Amino acid sequence: MGRSRHSPYWKAALVGLGAIGLATGLVRSPGFWSSYVLDIVGPAWNYILIRGLFSRTQPAMLSRFLSPGAALAIIVAACFLIEGAQYAGLYQAHYDPVDFVAYVSGVVPCYAIDRWSGGRRTSRVEG
Repeated sequence: MGRSRHSPYWKAALVGLGAIGLATGLVRSPGFWSSYVLDIVGPAWNYILIRGLFSRTQPAMLSRFLSPGAALAIIVAACFLIEGAQYAGLYQAHYDPVDFVAYVSGVVPCYAIDRWSGGRRTSRVEG
């Protein structure tokens, strides 16, 4: 019920966040835009995608098994591991501790809205 009612808004958010994420690669602008915007919108985009919130009828494959909390934990853990690998010098990238804040600042509101709008433990389509 809640899935179909809110799915158009989630779909718009998915498209909007994706467009913003792509724009950060196309439009070079120093400062907040190039340093943090993708770190904010990327995890949020992935949360919506993994939870399958954009679909009216069929949830995404992973959303059948992941609760909102599990999806949040997996995305945050992946982001933190990536940043930790940068700190450890495992690959060539710029480590910035503020990135940790950026990662959660985008995905936590998605999680909260998902829970507030009726996000169930799992999103199985019953039939």
